[in-house]
This record gives sequence, structure tokens and C-alpha cells, in this order.
Amino acid sequence: MATTASKEVPDGPHGDHHSLRGIFFIMLGSFSFSTMFLLVKVMSQMNTFTLVFYRSVVQIAICLVDLYKKGVNPLGPDSGSVRFYLVLRAGFGAAAVIAWFYGIQNLPLPDAVTLQFTTPPFAAVFAVCLVGEHWKALDMIGAVVCLMGVALIAHPTWLFGNTDAVADAALVTDATDNSTMMKAVAVLVTEVGAAMAGIAYVCVRKIGDRADAVVMVFYYGIISLPMTAIGSKMLLGTWNVLGDYEQFSLMDYFLLLLVGFAGYGGQWFTNLGLQQETAATVSSLCARIICVSYISDYASNWVHFIISGNT
Repeated sequence: MATTASKEVPDGPHGDHHSLRGIFFIMLGSFSFSTMFLLVKVMSQMNTFTLVFYRSVVQIAICLVDLYKKGVNPLGPDSGSVRFYLVLRAGFGAAAVIAWFYGIQNLPLPDAVTLQFTTPPFAAVFAVCLVGEHWKALDMIGAVVCLMGVALIAHPTWLFGNTDAVADAALVTDATDNSTMMKAVAVLVTEVGAAMAGIAYVCVRKIGDRADAVVMVFYYGIISLPMTAIGSKMLLGTWNVLGDYEQFSLMDYFLLLLVGFAGYGGQWFTNLGLQQETAATVSSLCARIICVSYISDYASNWVHFIISGNT
């Protein structure tokens, strides 16, 4: 059966030394998430809450099959504290995704992505306060440099301004106090989402190796379903997260399936990495997703063109 270890992982399995295996898992998770971002970009015409819903359904199905083969209880170990952190991790993770999608809907994509990747300092601070991890000077410098790199790559308009003169003139013409307030709210919500993602990372560290990484993904999928419906009702005014499924093509269903697999892989690898590495190191590595995401942004245009040309 699975390991019976029942302790948290304050500094990873190798103490103060970084785990190459954990870093490798995180990089695989980053690649999986980047693939998912590419697929979501291709399916930009679909409601974001609908995408999250179907992604969760696919992940739940994969988890149940995997856990059944392993003979692992989907609810995790019979420990109140572990299950508490499993629910807490899933809740904060799902809320972070909803907040992030809200930011994407109401902010320019570079702005929303930049705000989302302020998760590293949140995760590091929470890990120091709640788990007792050591945030070394090198990790601190790395987080600062990482955030600076994210800002330079994303080039958010709220930090650098709009360099497009035509777009700038349009903004001046159409600007209103209401739109300014809505943008401020979107920035705040997205930043809160980054903080919640940091807490979710710390929850995984609190769980340590006491629960299978697949169990964590399963909890996330289960809790995401109602939270997605609630988010859809609050932000879009409808409980319907199934979308116009009768109008979906075979390609739509295939892409939704791929989104679910990519999301599962991203979460599974990230959880494995978090069980072996510190939150500060893992979170900083996750920020590398943005680089691949921008490459994927260009790649998605070609994929969309190819798909459109063949339908």
C-alpha cells in the first residue's frame, strides 16, 4: 500500500537542500498548464465557467479510475486534519481559478496574467508563517527578480501605460468613472485570487505525503463543480455551466477532453512537486509558465487557423 508517513513536510524530504525531483515535477506541471492555456485560448469562444466545469468533470473521472487501480480511498486517509486541509486546499484553489477567470474577463490578458503570478511572494510568506519553512535570501531575491521578469514580459498597461496611440485615444474617448471602478475591482479580485492560490500551495505542504497527489486533484474537481456554478450565477447571472452542449462539435468535445487531461497533469505534477519542495521555490518555478504562455498565445493562432480551415 501507499506510504504510511504521517508528518508534514516543512522543508522538503532533503531538509534545506532543493529536490531535483520536485523541481522536475514542477516543470512538468508548468508544461501541462501551458498546454491547457493554449487549448483554452483556442476555445476562447466558449464561456470560461463552462470550460472550468468540463475540465473538473474530466479530472474527476481520471482521478476515480486512477485511485481505483491504486486501491486508494478517494476521500484520502482517515484523518480529520488531513481531510480538513484537502478541503481547504481545494476550496482556495477553486476560488483562485474563478478569481483568475474573472480577471481575464475584465482586464487585458497581460494585466490579468501578471497579477495572477504575484502568487510566489504570497505562498512564501504564508509558508513561513503557517508551515515554518525558511525563506532564504536567495529565495527572496529570486522571487523579486521573477516578479520583475513577469512584469517586463507581460508589460501590463496599469504599470507601463498603453503604448498604442490609437488604442490610447480610444481609451480617452470612452473612459468613464464606472469603467475605472470596474477595472479596480477586477485588479483587486485577481490579486485576492493570487493570495488564495498561495494558501492552496501551503495547504499541500501541510498535507505533506499523508495523502496521494491524485486525491488532492479529486478534491479540487469535486469542490470546483459547485463553486463554478456559484461563480457563474454571481458573475454571469446564470446557473447554467453546461453551455450550449447541443451545439458543440466533435472537435469541441475533443478539445474539452484535452483541457481536462492537461489540467489533471498540471495539478498532479504540481502537487507532487509541492510535496518535495518548498513553496517559495515551487511558486517561483511556476511563474515560468508565463513565458511559455506567451509563446502559446502565438501558437494558438496557428492552431485555431488550422482547425477553422478544416471545418
